[in-house]
Amino acid sequence: MIGFLREHPDFYDILISVAILAVSWVVARVGSAVVAKIFRKGAARTAITLDDHLVASLSRSITYALFLVGAYIAVHRLPIQDAWTNRIDQWLFATGVVVAAVTLAGVYRGVLDWYTTEARHAAEGLATEFGPLLAKIGNVLIVVIATITLLQHFGINVQSLVVSLGVGSLAVGLAAQDTLSNMFAGFTLMLDRPFRIGDRVQLSTGEVGDVIGIGMRATRIKTTAETILVVPNALLVKDRLTNLSQPTRHLTTRAEIAVVYGSDMDTAKGILADAARASAHVDPERPPTVLVTRVSDFALGLAVVFWVKDYGEQGAALSDVYEDIYRRLLTAGIEIAVPTQRVIPETPPKLGSAPDAATPAKEPPGKP
Repeated sequence: MIGFLREHPDFYDILISVAILAVSWVVARVGSAVVAKIFRKGAARTAITLDDHLVASLSRSITYALFLVGAYIAVHRLPIQDAWTNRIDQWLFATGVVVAAVTLAGVYRGVLDWYTTEARHAAEGLATEFGPLLAKIGNVLIVVIATITLLQHFGINVQSLVVSLGVGSLAVGLAAQDTLSNMFAGFTLMLDRPFRIGDRVQLSTGEVGDVIGIGMRATRIKTTAETILVVPNALLVKDRLTNLSQPTRHLTTRAEIAVVYGSDMDTAKGILADAARASAHVDPERPPTVLVTRVSDFALGLAVVFWVKDYGEQGAALSDVYEDIYRRLLTAGIEIAVPTQRVIPETPPKLGSAPDAATPAKEPPGKP
């Protein structure tokens, strides 16, 4: 066997390369397992899970990196021409770039998941809202950087490609103006934050609902009728919008009635105030206000303004207040006014009656 190897040195070099490749795979597996075990022990001592995500992302990449190093050494021991060696080196480099991009994407995803779920910034809500957007942007940047690196390594002119993409992007931008407008409006909403996920908003068109998602193109709102309203972001930026959840969830509400003329105004106003205070859905720390709203041709208008504890309880609060007002007015003997009309017929004059003395008699025609 030794003599055969001496007579065929190329075959000997091939065996050595195969052995190096096999040993590098074993060393890569064992080395990555040892490194991962050491890191996991250190990560178990900390309260955060960021290091756990990093260990999970890096353990497999370490295996591939060590194996690529062994493959590079093994290839350069092969008795082959330099042209084949250069080609294999290029593919090994491309594989290394792909491994690095996948590793970087995994690390970025782990850091972003930790930042949006467990970091102290997650409680502020901004990190959670920006999480999906930042994930997409980060992945796109990693892919673009890896692609440019591979193209430059293989001798492709990246500058001409960038110019071509610039011209193409201009045409796409002109064709997708509405989509781009909604995308930039989405960035504006996320940065300006006129509302957050979970806030109840009222649109300029009158729809009321809770914000359940802010996307790149549109915002999804769950209406009070249990339907999903998809509103383009550009409309939310341009039109007026009322945020019912900020600065607090309290909501000003008013209940209006009308009483007949001659009613005791002090008693009627006291009834409205007491009815508002009696409801369990009304904020007791803010006293209600009773106002005379109008003096019409058949009634006096009264309104009580009070604060509901939560905007979701506005309907129940109004129901309680109106029911209590009705019962109290009946007990006090105050009549609720309703529109009425009084018809006074005009009596025609009797036939043959003498003309009114105040009316001068008409002279017959032709006399002076």
